[in-house]
Amino acid sequence: MVQWGDLHLQVGAYPETIKDTMTSSEGVPQIFVVPERLFDAYLGVSAAELEFPVYFNFYLKGRKLRFICRPKQLRPLVRVLKEAIFGPSFLHIGEEYPRGVEPPDLAREMRWYKQDPKRKRGRLMLADVVTPLVFDENGSVEIDGYQLEDLGNDVYRLNKDGESHQFSYRGPGKVTFEEPPASERFHPPPFGMTVLGSGHGFDVRSLTSGFLIWLDGKGVLVDPPVHTTEWLRHSNIDGRCVEDIILTHCHADHDSGTLQKILQEGRVTIHSTPTVMNSFVSKYRSITNLSGRQFRQLFDFRAIPVGQAVNIAGGDFTFKYMLHPIPTLGFSMNYQGRSLAYSCDTLYDPEAIARLTEEGVLSPQRAADLMDFPWHSDLVIHEAGIPPIHTPMGVLAALPDDVKKNLYLTHVSESAIPADSGLRLAPPGVANTLRLEVEPPDVSHAQHMLEALAHVDLFQPLGIGRAAEFLRISQYVCYPKGHHLVKSGEKGEFFHIILNGEADIIRDGQLIKRAGRYDYIGEVAVVLDRPRIADVVAVTPLEVLTIKRQDFLDFIRGTEIAEWFRRVSLNKMEGSWAVFQDNRLLNALSTFQKTQLLAIMERRQYQAGHQLFQKGSVVDAFWLVREGEVLLGEHKVLRGALIGRVNEDLTPCLHRMGGKVSKDAELYRLPIDGIRAFFMANPGSFIRVLRLQSDHPVGAVV
Repeated sequence: MVQWGDLHLQVGAYPETIKDTMTSSEGVPQIFVVPERLFDAYLGVSAAELEFPVYFNFYLKGRKLRFICRPKQLRPLVRVLKEAIFGPSFLHIGEEYPRGVEPPDLAREMRWYKQDPKRKRGRLMLADVVTPLVFDENGSVEIDGYQLEDLGNDVYRLNKDGESHQFSYRGPGKVTFEEPPASERFHPPPFGMTVLGSGHGFDVRSLTSGFLIWLDGKGVLVDPPVHTTEWLRHSNIDGRCVEDIILTHCHADHDSGTLQKILQEGRVTIHSTPTVMNSFVSKYRSITNLSGRQFRQLFDFRAIPVGQAVNIAGGDFTFKYMLHPIPTLGFSMNYQGRSLAYSCDTLYDPEAIARLTEEGVLSPQRAADLMDFPWHSDLVIHEAGIPPIHTPMGVLAALPDDVKKNLYLTHVSESAIPADSGLRLAPPGVANTLRLEVEPPDVSHAQHMLEALAHVDLFQPLGIGRAAEFLRISQYVCYPKGHHLVKSGEKGEFFHIILNGEADIIRDGQLIKRAGRYDYIGEVAVVLDRPRIADVVAVTPLEVLTIKRQDFLDFIRGTEIAEWFRRVSLNKMEGSWAVFQDNRLLNALSTFQKTQLLAIMERRQYQAGHQLFQKGSVVDAFWLVREGEVLLGEHKVLRGALIGRVNEDLTPCLHRMGGKVSKDAELYRLPIDGIRAFFMANPGSFIRVLRLQSDHPVGAVV
């Protein structure tokens, strides 16, 4: 935030930062300066989220927002704002419905929300809510009698009447939460819901609404709010349990955390309609500077049909479009005989819907569908707020008591709920997880075993035909807290995979790591036929898959997995993880991701003068410096440096400078095929490497 004289402006606009300015003495500014990078590759969020500042200034203050940007930034910013505020320009939702079912006229509904007789064209336009100001070719712009100069590297200078004020932008700090971090790993219920936040975009006391649905230990994120990935870590929830996201619509308070989750550990699957997905791609490919095809490669997309049941993580979900200014999905779902319903942002108001039907905005069929909400589900999550874009509190308060006993509200401040209404806010946090009692499915045990197979990184190349063999050789075992699963010095007779619980790995009295779900133990002794090198002690009750040594060796014989396990084991013993700590990108990786790299790293020793690669040669590997010194052109790089380049579409590229060992060195070679596979499985790391390449164009030294 910058204030000089009577000028008040903000540089950068991260999701949720509007809540910080709402509580400041200056209030939410009307003028925003867009930083050089529209996207923060490390946090995985937009650095120019102007949507909610636009809403605040226009609807609450009755004024336009002004933003200052560079010429190349104007088009992507306008595209994002148009998509978020006005919705997609073209709709093809008929293809999303079963044959013979007439889809709603969402285009007519969207026009109704934007109609305004006071406006020149009878409806709201982007120019009515926002005014862009663009730096000229000299990096200067005039605003309210001040001259703002862009000095480069996000350094700016204000000038007026012969005086100047210089300031810079460095982005937000580390994300913090009010409550202390969870000390124990969260164990999800067989069926239930954990609410991340229940507030709205202007609620300074609560995280914006979003929640997790738990199905037999797997989590489905619904519209994750920003910083959800940090919230999961803070709450001690294993992110690998959460690989599915339901995206209901593309307002910033519902989609800003989705891209963030995509760019964290592993790949996720997004479930939505093509209409909503196209809006999401249009918004975020603009700020990430990726093509539509490149952006879609970051995640898996599963198109959901409207009005037909679809299985997500074992639950049967049925979606339909709700009444909102842009295409928005609500859903009902069933699992093991229990039911859950979610309204998402919508206007559920019988009087308003009847009026819109009379005006011809809604067809009778559409009105009947909107009124047919599954209130008698075992658990109902309904968003509330200010009409006509949300359900008014009075309508919800008038619901029968037998409906309200299963009803929780989100997207609303607790203070807005009348004390005598019988309504309640959905309680956030893992301690307040809402649970529905169900019997586990008959195949639950086998599913958990197969999920373990799928989540052990080195097993992933195996085909489905090996799954039956894995089930045959694996033994499900439970151990109490305090049990020594492995003892240092003993012979390695078993390979273990943790299904549930946590265990400490201790070497020479020092805690090396706390292992949890899907972590494997004992591969060093089993593969290398060496004594155990550490103790493994259960710190919680453990559920473990155990495989005998000979069965395990037979299982991986004849595959590349045997060599990969050998390489991982040796790299771990040689202290390669300590090298990761000297690299900003690699140190931020999870244990799972680091193990993926250990499987492809080949340790090499070179004498001074050895030429690693020539300028203009094809990049066939990345190099990680363990010891010694390498010259990249005229640039000296030392321990922890990662050297290499990759194109945005992962096709072969060329070295921009030669690489030569200048002092005797030990390096890890990471073949380019393995690097490509790693980036495909971990898109967040891929995006960050692209960012670092632009910062180090001479050779992408990280």
